[in-house]
Amino acid sequence: MVQSTEEIEQGEIQTADQVLPWPLRPLGRLAWNYWWSWAADGAAVFRDLDPSVWEECEHNPRRLLAETSEFRLMQMATDPVYGERVRRLSESFEEYMGSARAVKTDEEKGITPERPVAYFCAEYGIHNSLPLYSGGLGMLAGDHLKSASDLGLPLVAVGLLYRYGYFRQRLRRDGWQEEHYGETYPSQLPIRQVTDDAGAP
Repeated sequence: MVQSTEEIEQGEIQTADQVLPWPLRPLGRLAWNYWWSWAADGAAVFRDLDPSVWEECEHNPRRLLAETSEFRLMQMATDPVYGERVRRLSESFEEYMGSARAVKTDEEKGITPERPVAYFCAEYGIHNSLPLYSGGLGMLAGDHLKSASDLGLPLVAVGLLYRYGYFRQRLRRDGWQEEHYGETYPSQLPIRQVTDDAGAP
């Protein structure tokens, strides 16, 4: 669930770096990893970049970075307090992904980074910006992935990428429920297609 920074395509990271002022560039890397969603101050750092855009983009950090105005980016890049928060969050992420979080293995059971646990579920409630869940089962599965990540347990989640995920509902004046299914656009999410060594899906 939380992949190493080396596994993320460098071109994707560089695209974010090209539009972000230097003090904010760590956000481009952080936006590609859902670790921020359960890290202390993670969501708040993205939210405070531009609270109104954060709400408009439904708490999606990739959209936030793409849709925040250049003026606002420069404004926040020159804010020393905000810059320090970005720096601390980035350092926490690098520490999390580094040696401080040793990968747990169980040679007797054959659990290693090369032979991880395969976890199958129809839905995963990792964060509301990734609407691949519907109810309690999905939230439980999402929490399982976060815990496995924190523990350093080699685990690969297998599920479905829904085009229309969790629906929103409202009550009409006549009392009937009305559902709205928002469309999921993979190009706006911190996900990428899994390929083999030859680059084939």
